Amino acid sequence: MNKLKNIGISALAGTLVSLSAAQAGGVTVTGAWELSYTNLNHTKVTGNKIGMKKNISFGASGDVSDGGGVTWATTIGGTDAMGLSSASMNINMGGIATLAYDSGTGGYGANAVDNVVPTAWEEIDYGLSSGISDVGRVSASKGVINLTVKSPVAGTGVSLSYVSKVSGGHVADGATSGDTGGNRGMDIVIDFVNVSQPHFGLRFGMAAETEIIQQRCHEAGESSCIGTGQLKGNPYGGTSYFTVKLGPLSLGTQATFKDPQESTLAGIANKRSIVAGGALTFGDTISVSYGEAWDKYRYNNAARGGDTSGARENGAAGGEYETINFKGWSAAINMGPVALKATRNEVGGWGENSSNTGHGLWKKHSELNLSIAF
Repeated sequence: MNKLKNIGISALAGTLVSLSAAQAGGVTVTGAWELSYTNLNHTKVTGNKIGMKKNISFGASGDVSDGGGVTWATTIGGTDAMGLSSASMNINMGGIATLAYDSGTGGYGANAVDNVVPTAWEEIDYGLSSGISDVGRVSASKGVINLTVKSPVAGTGVSLSYVSKVSGGHVADGATSGDTGGNRGMDIVIDFVNVSQPHFGLRFGMAAETEIIQQRCHEAGESSCIGTGQLKGNPYGGTSYFTVKLGPLSLGTQATFKDPQESTLAGIANKRSIVAGGALTFGDTISVSYGEAWDKYRYNNAARGGDTSGARENGAAGGEYETINFKGWSAAINMGPVALKATRNEVGGWGENSSNTGHGLWKKHSELNLSIAF
């Protein structure tokens, strides 16, 4: 990567002189262009299958005089509007603790461990409108404050995240978001072990999240919630994960439980997912992976669709439980700044549209991607 290094930021004038004589840090500029060819299921209207993404990222870093460091990053998505995609600021306190403000990168908190199963490129629900149930809604928001404390050797650590408005937008300097109707949210990640070496790795941990809603109806009795559209309580979720790396082989599994606290008769009582997969890496050039997932929904209405059998099987009309199956593979070839990547993912049992019933009807997403980075 070509980088612009050691650009000093100095010559602070006016009232800033009384606060600091000078500031200095290193600046980097990176970018990526991606060209993709996407093929959907034959029942989908595809149109033009070739697409492009253009991103340019600016970053800066510097040492704090008393130890530690500070980093800053901004990513601009090269759409027609050239809008701000994400930004973050990170203060490293001596290599043990970091304090960060994250506006859309999603690299902190539970969102960073929403699915840690190894892949060569994309996760197995990539490109499918039905995503695997996971945690990360809170720390994927814009405006997240995160504090992480981590052991420098074994990687054991705790990460705490808080956001005042879940799913809120970017807020400019000196501005406020106003009342956007979102809920407050917080999450926690605990890594019991997180070791990463060139030929060996081991990670075991868990995460949890919750949203603090403003209005709920469970105080008046759960039966009074039906038909109101309000949530019964604070939505919450939890996940546990395990990954291991032995030479070129990486394996992982993750289990997640979510309770959205939906009160409507057609609403979801809870979701439970299990993801498992593995990847093979050959040097720094070639990698391949395969994974599967099982996502089980429990609905508030046990007699949904007039089917009380307890599960939707072979095109049945409904029931209290419903299982969504995912499977997919990815492959990547990296040649310096150029990479060729491919993925093929499938979802069955339910998913891409409401008429997709039965395990025999799978919806697919295939993609070939050429990317150039600098």
